[in-house]
Amino acid sequence: MFLESEIVSIDFFTKGQIGDIYKVETVDKSYILKTSQPSNSFQIESDMLEDLHRYNIRVPKVITSSESYLLLEYIKEQKRDQKREELAAAKIVSQLHAVTNESRMYGYYYDTTIGPFLQKNEQTQYNWALFLGQMRIMPMAKICYDKGYIGKESLESLESLSQDLYKRIDMSVITPSLLHGDLWSGNILFHTNTATLIDPALYFGDREMELAFIMMFNTFGETFFNAYNEVHPLSKDFYTVKVPIYQLYPLLVHIALYGEIYVGELKTILKRLKV
Repeated sequence: MFLESEIVSIDFFTKGQIGDIYKVETVDKSYILKTSQPSNSFQIESDMLEDLHRYNIRVPKVITSSESYLLLEYIKEQKRDQKREELAAAKIVSQLHAVTNESRMYGYYYDTTIGPFLQKNEQTQYNWALFLGQMRIMPMAKICYDKGYIGKESLESLESLSQDLYKRIDMSVITPSLLHGDLWSGNILFHTNTATLIDPALYFGDREMELAFIMMFNTFGETFFNAYNEVHPLSKDFYTVKVPIYQLYPLLVHIALYGEIYVGELKTILKRLKV
């Protein structure tokens, strides 16, 4: 691990999805040190953060990485009132969603991660409904099934839905937008009147996929949505059609992580979708 200044202290900061996280203090700067068992996860995270930086999205600077650690710039939070935070969030999320790609593809240029799970991102997917079903919903549903958290009936319902997504989603008005992919309150830091994104799970998708995730955990409220809507107007079927469908993937991720506590919510959505 390379630092220009002498290390004064290394203290436990928090528990991450794949390992412990520490705060490193040197004589003149502070850093965040993420650790894990050896894998390519931190290389992927480093690549995602550097990509976001190139897109002019505010993220922590990557100092160095290896198979077992990732050293980042430490971002000190400065809490503000909820309205100012939601306006800052709307600004950075709107900016993020304005990023697209010349080939109009869904997915990403390489496989990314969400928590401890790999997100496959085939670059040949130009059909949003097909990508959502084959690359997001069904792979995570199979993980949940293999872990014993969901039954065969739920798996088959999700498979049936995935095959018919093109009938439910109006793809003619969707263009690929860059998504953070895991935008809950712990993955956005506030300071002064700006915000910084951390722990991305990048891919190009319908921007309203991100909004449905935000709604699922009440990450932001009316101020955020009003400000966001001024930049990217919501589609007419967002609340009635897209929200229940788009919440399935993050819900399955949470089932895979935390078990049966979220299964009831999954069954409620499937019932609402009549599958």
